[in-house]
Amino acid sequence: MFNRKLMGFVWAVFSLAMVSAAQGADLIADGTGKPLRLWYTEPAPDSDFGWANDSIPMGNGYMGINVFGGTATDRIQITENSLYDWADKNAGFKRKGLNNFAEVYIDFDHNKTSNYERDLNLNEAVSHVKYEQGGVEYTREYFTSYPDKVMVIRLSASKPGKLSFTLRPTIPFLGEGKSGSVSAKGDTITLAGVMTYFDIQFEGQFKVIPKGGEMKADKDTVSVSNADSAVILIAVGTNYEFDPQVFLTPEPTEKLKGFAHPHDKVSGYISAAAAKSYEELRANHLADYTGLFDRVTLDFGATIPSIPTDELVDAYPTGPSSLYLEELAFQFGRYMLICSSRKGTLPPHLQGIWNVYARPPWSSQYLHDTNVQMAYAPVFCANLPELFDSYADFFNIFVNQQRQYATEYIKKYNPSQLDKNGDNGWSGPFWTNPYNVAGKSPVAGFGTGSWIAQMFWDYYDYTRDEALLEETVYPVMYEQANFVSRFVQEIEGALLAKPSSSPEQKFRDTFGTTFDQQMFYENHHNTLTAAKILGRSDSRLEIYETQLPLLDPIQVGKSGQIKEFRQEEFYCDAHKALDPHHRHTSMLLGEYPGQLINDSTPAWLDAVQKTLTLRTRKSNIGWARAERVAFWARVHDGNEAYLFLQDLLEGNFLHNLFNDHRGGPLFQADANYGATAGVCELLLQSQDHVVAPLPALPSAWPNGSYRGLLARGNFEVSAKWSNGQADQLEVLSNVGGPLILRYPNVAQAVIKTPTGQSVEFVTNGRDEIGIQTTKGQTVVVTDIPAYTPVTAPTELEIAKDIKTQVGLTWTGSADAASYNLYRAVGNAPDYELIASDVADTRFAYKASDLKQLDQITFKVTAVRADGRESAEGATVIRLLP
Repeated sequence: MFNRKLMGFVWAVFSLAMVSAAQGADLIADGTGKPLRLWYTEPAPDSDFGWANDSIPMGNGYMGINVFGGTATDRIQITENSLYDWADKNAGFKRKGLNNFAEVYIDFDHNKTSNYERDLNLNEAVSHVKYEQGGVEYTREYFTSYPDKVMVIRLSASKPGKLSFTLRPTIPFLGEGKSGSVSAKGDTITLAGVMTYFDIQFEGQFKVIPKGGEMKADKDTVSVSNADSAVILIAVGTNYEFDPQVFLTPEPTEKLKGFAHPHDKVSGYISAAAAKSYEELRANHLADYTGLFDRVTLDFGATIPSIPTDELVDAYPTGPSSLYLEELAFQFGRYMLICSSRKGTLPPHLQGIWNVYARPPWSSQYLHDTNVQMAYAPVFCANLPELFDSYADFFNIFVNQQRQYATEYIKKYNPSQLDKNGDNGWSGPFWTNPYNVAGKSPVAGFGTGSWIAQMFWDYYDYTRDEALLEETVYPVMYEQANFVSRFVQEIEGALLAKPSSSPEQKFRDTFGTTFDQQMFYENHHNTLTAAKILGRSDSRLEIYETQLPLLDPIQVGKSGQIKEFRQEEFYCDAHKALDPHHRHTSMLLGEYPGQLINDSTPAWLDAVQKTLTLRTRKSNIGWARAERVAFWARVHDGNEAYLFLQDLLEGNFLHNLFNDHRGGPLFQADANYGATAGVCELLLQSQDHVVAPLPALPSAWPNGSYRGLLARGNFEVSAKWSNGQADQLEVLSNVGGPLILRYPNVAQAVIKTPTGQSVEFVTNGRDEIGIQTTKGQTVVVTDIPAYTPVTAPTELEIAKDIKTQVGLTWTGSADAASYNLYRAVGNAPDYELIASDVADTRFAYKASDLKQLDQITFKVTAVRADGRESAEGATVIRLLP
């Protein structure tokens, strides 16, 4: 069985002294990003459609905000992720779940306006509205502050005494398991009530701070007349706490028992914010937000468009500013993650942190068969690792219930392995919400748990924080491996999951699906790796080591595909109910986001590519398109990946850049996050612990640059390229350690420090170098010789097949001086070379074992006169006659 390993090099050592002309090179990492803005010439329509398609989303973890920007009345919709209902469990797609916290209206009665504009500045996470009426320019500025836990709105008029408005918050959906009231006193409106199913006490406070004019509180409103400007502060909260009690208490109304009413908490947020000036609040917000957002810039050379964002979206992909939309979409996913995943708050669900409904799609739950993982797909590669703390903290309160489930399942499915004292690890959930975590579902297998654990491993692998590994990551992985080690059963000579399902396919409760086996393998491997790093000798580690090669994670089928089911022979033939174009492609998770399939397993990579081709582009689901971008990037086909990115932006992105899941519009946030992650994979990969910039650059991006993407090992990578070739690469080593850098001809480039000093490095052929870095060291690579790829041969066929001889023919490559032939037997991850220096486009392969081998994948590549081999090749499957 294949074991992942770091590259083993036979290295030659180089130390290049820099000439003076190379000293003091300009660093990409010192550059600043371009202005990134969504903007519109009309308010968002006051409707559910307008909410999904046009409103501007904002958030700080504590609340999600949608701003409509009306002139007669502005509407601000507020979501708080713990305000949950759950009274009708069998109502289907739109059953109760996350509820709309508040609908806030600001009445201006401005009905004769001109020169209207509203925007969202992604560089600052600040939204604006401006327009003119009666010779006065009115402006509004909105931001949601994580450090101060409030939303801040500033209203201004260009002339003194011209600002008048009425603030009137309301509670939506009263009477349907929800009660409450709104009252005004002095400068503050309080909105409070109870969501009855879980006995959730909620409160929002709205404080008005005018400059000049008069202020009056009515029953449930505050009115300001003839002011120069005003600031409105908004804070919200519930009595929800991050406590295992929430999940371990079965009675819904007892889950929050003993937790404090939110009044004091919310009052504290408001009073602390009110003690600061608007400028201080804004500065706090910018320091927090830009400290995260500014880590990464991306530039495809797009010009800033002169048309509003709705027209930009509608014109894609043929519009003149389509590259700008691609830049915008990448950063919008990072923006959404900053808005929705902050420590101390609940993590993003299917709709992130935004919901306007009483019956949201799939209840705005956390689904662990791809959607949660898609939400966090960009958190590490897009250099926002600490945002994972939100999920990690949430996991640590629901895992207690999962430990109980684990004992239940081992007792039911493999009782001989049960630890009667309850030391059975934790099992993976399918769905959770802030109050419940479900037991086993046939919709997805138990591999969901190992997929969760993989996110924790990635948190370490991208940061290399050993304290984090020991205190947070390792316990999660070890306990998950404990459950798996007791759950798997010996079947057909392997250790397989039973029951087992591949997510959302209709062939369910079988055994040994590739989804489960790959995820189990990944976590066993990562647990053992972590144990070695930490010097651990925990009691079950030897069991995991023994089990690892028996988990059998990859089966290659007769179509050359990665099998989804062990019963499968040719693609998708395991059951008549299977969808060959299914949105889920769970048998490929070992390729992405996993590390099992990588450049050191080329036969498996070819099988991945075959599987993706057979899956086609027929699915219109937003997150599936985003995931396919990353899948294709990992097989280094940037142009095919780019087609899926175009499909996503053209077919699923709404005018406010929300993802339309499948039409309606039906907003689901996972594709927004996933699009960002997919672009990261096109520009930087490190799954085999080799830092590889520009590994799948689409031809649509011939020129560009990026700064600050994160690779495993905690290396920050920046790149600049033109005509599809890297001009400069930079790697900042945040924690030190060995760096292996892969790029064509990098061994012949100039390698230096930012000040032009020499850097000692070792080479592995012409395309890889290794450097022992120190903490804080930056390596700059310039003068990289141009790379011309070798055209691969095509149409490899079996012309003749007798007992011990196979005749192979193929269409040649114009670049070829000769050809290499390879074979991979059965499920082998790598190819073995069977012939080299082949001059013709036909070859008779003779081998005594041909009559015993059920399945062989043959591959031919082209070798140019300079010795470079084609990165791709043609393959054919030979089945035993």
